[in-house]
Amino acid sequence: MRDKSSFAVSTYALFDLSLREAIVQLLHHDWKGIEIMCEENHADLLDWSWEQLKELKQQGNERGIAWSIHAPISGCNLAADSGPTREQTMDTMKRCLEIASFLDCTHVVMHAGEVEDRLADTERARGVENVSQALHVLTTELSAESRTILTVENVPPYPKVLGWNVEDLVRICRYVKSSRVGIVYDVGHAHLIRPGYAIDALQEVLPHLSALHLSDNFGKLDDHLAIGDGTIPFESILSLLKDNGFAGHWVVETKQLGCAEVSVERLLREGGK
Repeated sequence: MRDKSSFAVSTYALFDLSLREAIVQLLHHDWKGIEIMCEENHADLLDWSWEQLKELKQQGNERGIAWSIHAPISGCNLAADSGPTREQTMDTMKRCLEIASFLDCTHVVMHAGEVEDRLADTERARGVENVSQALHVLTTELSAESRTILTVENVPPYPKVLGWNVEDLVRICRYVKSSRVGIVYDVGHAHLIRPGYAIDALQEVLPHLSALHLSDNFGKLDDHLAIGDGTIPFESILSLLKDNGFAGHWVVETKQLGCAEVSVERLLREGGK
């Protein structure tokens, strides 16, 4: 973490703009890592023509950009049993991987999806098995030359969601047993579970940790604030990451671009202590 180029930013910070306009803004602000979040105004990435994607890749090559993709959340459910929802999800994810491989993305972020009862052990177990099977299939879509990693992200404790408890994600990684599958750890989502969980969960996912999603909140809502503006214990988190030699990707995921800039400044200052 020597300078800003060590970090990526999510296009989530510019959802009010079209994806093309958002990328222009991020390039103007000299970000060297960009994670395209395929929701709202930026969901159309999957519909871009190959000419548009070639232009994006050329921009990235000229500027030295490391791309990553956050796969769609809406309408996707890797935890679903066989049927139309699962088929549609797999088609969407395969399209994400096709684009990710073309752009030489570092990773693709995926949510595990939903089950009928997130607190029922049998429901969670079946959901974990379904996600694991899906990821096993999706890894075969990646060429041996591709560096792209498939990652599952811990989510807020919303009704029905799978993966709010990082235990589920660790199980998925253990079931798939592939170096192409890892975990994106969202510190803000973890902080919503209970005080202290952000540290406890980080320790649990460390063996499978590929990337971080960084923002702050007060433990009540997923506010996506600038780091240091909430109550997440970042000093302890940074210390734990440093002690364990984390060498993955640092992605700032705030609601506003200014908050992302401030977050990087504070992380660099804290990391230099």
